[in-house]
Amino acid sequence: MGSGFSRKGLDAAIRALAQAGDGAFWLAVVGRDRAENDFKDLAAKEGVGDRVRFLGGRNDVRPLYAAADCFILPTRYDPFPNTALEALAMGLPSIVSSRCGAAEVVQQGAGGWVCQPDDPAGLARLMQEAAGALRAGRGRLEHAAAARATAERFGMDAMATQLTQLYGTLNS
Repeated sequence: MGSGFSRKGLDAAIRALAQAGDGAFWLAVVGRDRAENDFKDLAAKEGVGDRVRFLGGRNDVRPLYAAADCFILPTRYDPFPNTALEALAMGLPSIVSSRCGAAEVVQQGAGGWVCQPDDPAGLARLMQEAAGALRAGRGRLEHAAAARATAERFGMDAMATQLTQLYGTLNS
């Protein structure tokens, strides 16, 4: 979701898709970037051009989150992206990189996983692990509930309370 495809690690996601070796895996890329054609070329070169969809910018991404099985953001740097919280709030298990602020709140294996940036092989393994976990028993429901619970800690009321408490300590 968004722009800055290179910073967000789209090349690693495309390579991971190729290395995962599961023809059922697809990658939906939402947003705009001037280098989009370079990433399309990379997907074709990696042999997954038919499984990477560039959907452009969207005003309402909720239907895309609802249609997805997992959110992937192998970013090289992102302090705390709204997209990660949005995905978690939609109950979407997420794979984020250790350089993403959301890595601090994702519970490894319970609603999310943390990968290393620029590690397509490691990301491919996590994609397979996530797929297996989501297929197992009540896996999808449990991971969705865990993802949603993670995001709920950052709701407007909770954040307002935390800010009020922080401001209270500054006046002391």
